[in-house]
Amino acid sequence: MGAPKQKWTPEEEAALKAGVLKHGTGKWRTILSDTEFSLILKSRSNVDLKDKWRNISVTALWGSRKKAKLALKRTPPGTKQDDNNTALTIVALTNDDERAKPTSPGGSGGGSPRTCASKRSITSLDKIIFEAITNLRELRGSDRTSIFLYIEENFKTPPNMKRHVAVRLKHLSSNGTLVKIKHKYRFSSNFIPAGARQKAPQLFLEGNNKKDPTKPEENGANSLTKFRVDGELYMIKGMTAQEAAEAAARAVAEAEFAITEAEQAAKEAERAEAEAEAAQIFAKAAMKALKFRIRNHPW
Repeated sequence: MGAPKQKWTPEEEAALKAGVLKHGTGKWRTILSDTEFSLILKSRSNVDLKDKWRNISVTALWGSRKKAKLALKRTPPGTKQDDNNTALTIVALTNDDERAKPTSPGGSGGGSPRTCASKRSITSLDKIIFEAITNLRELRGSDRTSIFLYIEENFKTPPNMKRHVAVRLKHLSSNGTLVKIKHKYRFSSNFIPAGARQKAPQLFLEGNNKKDPTKPEENGANSLTKFRVDGELYMIKGMTAQEAAEAAARAVAEAEFAITEAEQAAKEAERAEAEAEAAQIFAKAAMKALKFRIRNHPW
């Protein structure tokens, strides 16, 4: 019956993932009898494989068993074919260093390995999301649709990938890796994607060197400004000279527009204040006139 309490080795996990990609989910006995995996999984039973795959799926898709239970209660059980389509995504989410193998023609997934041959296989959804945000180079951040379209254009995606992208974006926002502002996602100020050797240079805000960096900012404006500076410097770092010049021109135009709006708002505020003062003076005058009439009214 195998050794259910024995810790799984990386080789065994890799063999299980490859077996699922080849034969599909639920084919545990077939995977164990396959000569390609039988030697590595010789100490495991079909129940062990089933339990381990469930744990891998929970961790990959939901992050914890508690979240998975809540989601599964609200989601009706899918068909076996849907489970097989999801298998590729689960393996992709759990493989960070090795490329996912395409489903074989004889596997239950039914997909041809030559379909979208020019597109890359997904090895880590988080890394792909980081790549999308970096390459889209949107100073205000990228929305979920733009990120998914980038992934769809550059990678092989299963039918339900859009839902997994939404789940991962929500997770990355909740753990502080990404910051969501007005439905757009950007890197947080303390996160640098893989490949960036050092942090982008930071502008010293007034009094910044006197504060303890471990303590949170009392005013959220400084934190947000620092985040925007770090994010925009990181985006400009990967641009060409022409793109950086265009980005700088856009930033100047936005700054001028913001100044114009602020000036207009100030004028409107002054106008409103003058109108309020005039109304107050009129009210006082009307009150005095009313009191005078009351005193001099012949009763």
